[in-house]
Amino acid sequence: MNNYHLSIVIPAYNEEIKIERDLSLAYAYLATQPFKSEVIVVDDGSSDETYEIVKSLEPYYKDLRGIRYDINRGKGYAVKIGVLQARGDHILFADAGACVPYIEMKKGLCLLQNGYDVALGSRALAESQVLKKQPLYRQFGSRAFGLVMRSIIEVNPIQDTQCGFKIFKREAANAIFNRNKIDGFMFDIEIILIAKKLGYRIKEFPVTWKNDPDTRFNPIRGSIRNLKELWKIKFVNRK
Repeated sequence: MNNYHLSIVIPAYNEEIKIERDLSLAYAYLATQPFKSEVIVVDDGSSDETYEIVKSLEPYYKDLRGIRYDINRGKGYAVKIGVLQARGDHILFADAGACVPYIEMKKGLCLLQNGYDVALGSRALAESQVLKKQPLYRQFGSRAFGLVMRSIIEVNPIQDTQCGFKIFKREAANAIFNRNKIDGFMFDIEIILIAKKLGYRIKEFPVTWKNDPDTRFNPIRGSIRNLKELWKIKFVNRK
């Protein structure tokens, strides 16, 4: 029988430099909480020692699990694998690099306890704080992406679809991720649309965020893949 209050899922691709710090920060926060939790790191076909580092830390961190598959599939696929194996009543997925401090999850958990099914960390709300911005070229790219994305897909009233800090009730997470098809970065948009279609209550909450300069996003190949995924999402959600 499930007895975890919270599962944290961290998708990781070639994160050997920072995954140990990520886990240290996660467990430092969890140590202050009264509830039982687990942390799942999903290695998305890394070519470095990410998985080996996670496995070496399992004896030192209670309820830490490393999951690995050999072929790089994309962030969306990694999150899906972790979410569907999570055992918590509430499931958070958080980007590697700890761009959002784990203490911010309290705001999302409060929303779930007050009737919402999905709580989305957001950098776009008035109360949000961006401590370290992206480089200018990434800022311009993000704005251009937002305009293109919203011209293709209707996601209102959600202001920030891409913040990698989202929390779900277990039932909602299983229903949503059993339906999503997108393996890459655009999975965030697809899961929001699925959640809306299934009638789940969704709410954004403000977070403190800082840019992680060690990104795995390739501007050219990534942008082409993102556009393809957006059109796939639009087609699938017509059905």
